[in-house]
Amino acid sequence: MRRADSTRSRIVGALRYCHVSRAAGKYSAQALGYHLGCSGAVSNFHVFLDETGRAWPEPTSLNCPCNTRFSYDEMLLADLCVAAAGSDRAAFDSMTEDMLGIAARHSIWASARRLMRHLVAIAV
Repeated sequence: MRRADSTRSRIVGALRYCHVSRAAGKYSAQALGYHLGCSGAVSNFHVFLDETGRAWPEPTSLNCPCNTRFSYDEMLLADLCVAAAGSDRAAFDSMTEDMLGIAARHSIWASARRLMRHLVAIAV
């Protein structure tokens, strides 16, 4: 569970960093790599964000960086990544089948799997 908690925290931290830094015009791929814990995960993280952004039925709700609690969307996105890391497609689908079609779920699953190949390697 500790590994999953660390992974969830890195994913949510990276989500919040992207939102705040882009709004301020100060985005840096190097800084995003720091938040993820792996510079090799940056491009896969962007693909994951793009896939979820296109498929999500509403704008993603993020808490401010100083908030220690995760929003519902932040926790769901982190849980999707953890399910992908564990190759648990059934759990992944059960979390998203009410709001996303099969094509969107497949695209997000594939992007989360690619992202998690980097993040799980550094969590061990």
